[in-house]
Amino acid sequence: DLAKRQDVKMVWTHGKKGSDDAFFVRASVFMVEQGFQVEFDDTDNISWHLAVYDGDEPIGAARIFLGEDKVWQIGRVCVLENYRSRKLGDKILEACEQKIVELAKGPAQAHLSAQVQAKGFYKKHGYTESGEEYLDEFCPHISMTKQLS
Repeated sequence: DLAKRQDVKMVWTHGKKGSDDAFFVRASVFMVEQGFQVEFDDTDNISWHLAVYDGDEPIGAARIFLGEDKVWQIGRVCVLENYRSRKLGDKILEACEQKIVELAKGPAQAHLSAQVQAKGFYKKHGYTESGEEYLDEFCPHISMTKQLS
């Protein structure tokens, strides 16, 4: 049982090449499960993609990229339904923050566009909301940021 072992493997890739497993998890969660139409975009070409594995099975994903405003963006954080409530989201977010600090070679600001239903998760991790809620496709989102040291 993964909850006892917690020996998940995390693999970073850059750009679309080699990122199929991360894309598989994103498509499963955001398109099949949640009904989003537009999951993949040109930003995938410049992003760092995280795939999380249980053995050889991809079970979680996220992406990070440096925005034109020089603010790091975290997005597409997701875990397959059968693997939720096992604190994998915490591990994914921490991995993204560590990678940003490593790539930024020091303190950096992380920004994300959170689904409003997931806002509490990000608040728990030190993210602060700003601005009004807005719709991405049909789903309410809120802008959130955190200073990483």
